[in-house]
Amino acid sequence: MRKLTYLLVIAALFTLGNVPPAMAANEVILDASQVTSALDIEHAIDAATAYGTRPGVVTLDSSQGKFEYTGDDRSINLYYSDITLRSLNGGTIGNCDDGVFFDDLIANNVVIQGVRFVCLEGHAVSAPFLTQHHYAILRDNYFETGTAPAINILQGDYWTITGNEILSLGTGIYLNETGGTIIRNNTIRANVGVELYNSGYDNMVSKNSITAFWQGVVLSGKTLRNMITGNRLYQVQDSGIVFADIVAWNRVTSNRIVCWPEVECTAVTADPLNYEQNRITGNRIVKSK
Repeated sequence: MRKLTYLLVIAALFTLGNVPPAMAANEVILDASQVTSALDIEHAIDAATAYGTRPGVVTLDSSQGKFEYTGDDRSINLYYSDITLRSLNGGTIGNCDDGVFFDDLIANNVVIQGVRFVCLEGHAVSAPFLTQHHYAILRDNYFETGTAPAINILQGDYWTITGNEILSLGTGIYLNETGGTIIRNNTIRANVGVELYNSGYDNMVSKNSITAFWQGVVLSGKTLRNMITGNRLYQVQDSGIVFADIVAWNRVTSNRIVCWPEVECTAVTADPLNYEQNRITGNRIVKSK
């Protein structure tokens, strides 16, 4: 493992150009020559946060090329709060397993911004434990996975997922027992765009551009009081919006669905009881321009 070079930057605004302001002055900058595995990035997180005792920033600088893992550890494990992971010069991580893995310790107030993850064997971002990681922000990233959901969250309330480009052969974003999360202004290409399972209250899926090769947005399990509105769904072969179970108090409004060429898809698939217990209005099939 190569030794990391730690650069503590006091005036990040003057050195990082269009990179957004840091959460704190404690920052570590890495280039590709310093990273052989995810463990190197975890060591940088340890240094920036003083082992979780202060907010910290790790910046991945791609001026020396893409971050392509060659070591055994290919998932960045997060186990501290108040961390920002961001990129400079389009930082790209390739050959990852899970791109970022929220460990079974509480990690709140995490920001991941402007990073490209190409993780064909796992998730791009995964928070699979019942630890309730809250207030994470995923903004302006590129997430590419194989058949695993690109973003997989279990009980991670109050996330903001915005401005990302997501590509997956499975599901783009999967929320499980998650509430208060905003999914807005993302570009998603996946077999299923977004699924909310046992999730509520007050998740919002809004103004996303979703190319869903099978189904656009799925509400399943005991999914209550969420808003699915103003999304554009393209190349749908089955249904734009799917109520997979009898769910209640959701607002599914003003979504526009474009079917796969020469396929008669449906705007909404729902039982009559779903129409009684949810507000389902203004969703319609439109022709591709």
